[in-house]
Amino acid sequence: MRRPFLILAAVVAASPFAAASADQTDPRLDLLFEELRTGEATRAEENVARIIEIWSDASSDTVDLLYDRAQQSLDADNQDLALALLDHVVGLAPNFAQGYALRGAVRLTSDDQAGAIEDFSKVLELEPRHFEVREALANILLASNAKPEAYDMFQKALEWNPHDENIRRRARALRRELEGQEI
Repeated sequence: MRRPFLILAAVVAASPFAAASADQTDPRLDLLFEELRTGEATRAEENVARIIEIWSDASSDTVDLLYDRAQQSLDADNQDLALALLDHVVGLAPNFAQGYALRGAVRLTSDDQAGAIEDFSKVLELEPRHFEVREALANILLASNAKPEAYDMFQKALEWNPHDENIRRRARALRRELEGQEI
């Protein structure tokens, strides 16, 4: 009688409803984003780090291992291996936004701008609050001389992370440059 109970307990514990899942669907993110948006700047860095930590946890040992190895490959300047690993990450976990975010970043550094934009678009479909991806897209838009669109993307990043001084400074400079032009 005890064995079926243990099996049932293991199945329930492994179910996606048993605990908060980590990644962009984690319910803890709502509180962190609310605090980031309305809280004081002194806690912003801590909240950003926690958000990124949650985003980076796919709640799958296999996907987490592949994702970590992809990051290690990037640190070792092996972009080809990182890209191959990230292809597996997004194949195994197509709803894991951070897998697409990292693959988009690798593609961007590999001069695959179209691939990066495709991945970043998928990230925003899965996690519209992803301020890092919005900043990356703003940079792509700036490089394409689409300044009003880049300004809008910076503003959307600041909507979710208003304490990022780098983005704020760049958005201000771009706004001054665009003054007198239609935005």
